[in-house]
Amino acid sequence: MLMPGYLIQAQLRYEVQPLPFNTSYADEVAAIPCANGILFCSNKNQNVLLSRTDLNDEYLFQLYEVERKDEKWNHPHILQKELISSAHQGPGSLSADGNTLYLTVNDKHTNGIFITRKEGGIWGNVRPFEYNNATYKTAHPSISKDGKYLFFASDMPGGFGGFDIYCCEWTGSKWGKPNNLGEAVNTEANELYPFIQSENILFFASAGHNSAGGLDIFSVIRHNGKWTTRHHEDEPFNSANDDFAYTSPDGGSSGYFSSNRNGKTIDVFSFKSLVPIFSDCIEPEENDYTYVFDFKTSEKDTTENYTYRWDFGDGGVVKGNEAAVSHTFPSTGTYVVSLYVTDLFTGEETLEAEYDVLVEDVEQACITAPETATAGEKITLDASLSNLPNINIENYYWVVGEGIVIEGKTIEHIYTTSGTHSVTLGITGTDKETGEKIKICTYKNIIVN
Repeated sequence: MLMPGYLIQAQLRYEVQPLPFNTSYADEVAAIPCANGILFCSNKNQNVLLSRTDLNDEYLFQLYEVERKDEKWNHPHILQKELISSAHQGPGSLSADGNTLYLTVNDKHTNGIFITRKEGGIWGNVRPFEYNNATYKTAHPSISKDGKYLFFASDMPGGFGGFDIYCCEWTGSKWGKPNNLGEAVNTEANELYPFIQSENILFFASAGHNSAGGLDIFSVIRHNGKWTTRHHEDEPFNSANDDFAYTSPDGGSSGYFSSNRNGKTIDVFSFKSLVPIFSDCIEPEENDYTYVFDFKTSEKDTTENYTYRWDFGDGGVVKGNEAAVSHTFPSTGTYVVSLYVTDLFTGEETLEAEYDVLVEDVEQACITAPETATAGEKITLDASLSNLPNINIENYYWVVGEGIVIEGKTIEHIYTTSGTHSVTLGITGTDKETGEKIKICTYKNIIVN
């Protein structure tokens, strides 16, 4: 996630699948990752005891829970019967510990966010968000992982038009006043379904910003306290239809979004990055072009009788009465090293030895990048100096933090926060002799001021 085009890299090859409990007669919307699966909203008909309808006799959206075990989804069930009311419920957001639920509730009389706490396995103590208001709507909450920020959509007065994305900061005893995220996010059209993926990365849906079709998924990064660098996500996340409600429990490697791309109803889709996972990464070694040459095993190693002249084939020459010397070559290559010995009694100089010396880089993945950078500055990360002669390299993957993975031998990136950032380079390929699949990785720390 660098400049525009890097918040989600579609070319990294994502696998997108509709979830198996989607139906063709009802909407399944806005997944909320939880410990053993997801929560989601649906307006499907249950039975005469559980189903509710609104004033137009249409089925209400209710919150469902579905567990996943051994890569298989169980049958969805209503989260808690006691939460059912005569209002639509959802979308929502869970706290990091999974015990506080921020939930959209709306009907003819109620249009706001409500907060409920789970105690003893039961959701209760439902309380309204302090900025609910009878004259406008608040909806689509997203709580940050540290619990300090609550993002939501609202059509409160003073915005850009329609619904805008706002944020409140927890003061220790209450939520601070809503702050409009500004023109990088909001337009005269509707901005909805915010999801705060990390401290400085926000996803949202918008019908503005020249969206490709209805609602589209966008992302922005925060730099120096301001949201900027908006990016319109490409396929497979956006389509010619409505795409929205992006969420990810692991920083972007996998997650969910909603779309009506497959028909008239809205479905929940899962996505998973097909980028390989790299582990046991090692810090690269420094290339050392210094070699030691030792002639002390010769019968002409008596320094009082002989002198030596070493010609290293790179323009470097050493003379003296030492039979062992060290020399640093300027770069890789093959050098012809010659040793001339002079007999001090006769003054005769003879070519005593000659070597072909192959100077090579360490066989390893290598990151070329600045040691330091400034927050907001575009930097280049380059893998061109990687020395892997026995591997047919297939691809390069850069893990630059916050779940961001970028593909390519040379990339650009912007760090928006100061501190020490670790960059990981992963390389995939095959062994040239055996055809065995190879994965290697290395890392480098960059200090951002």
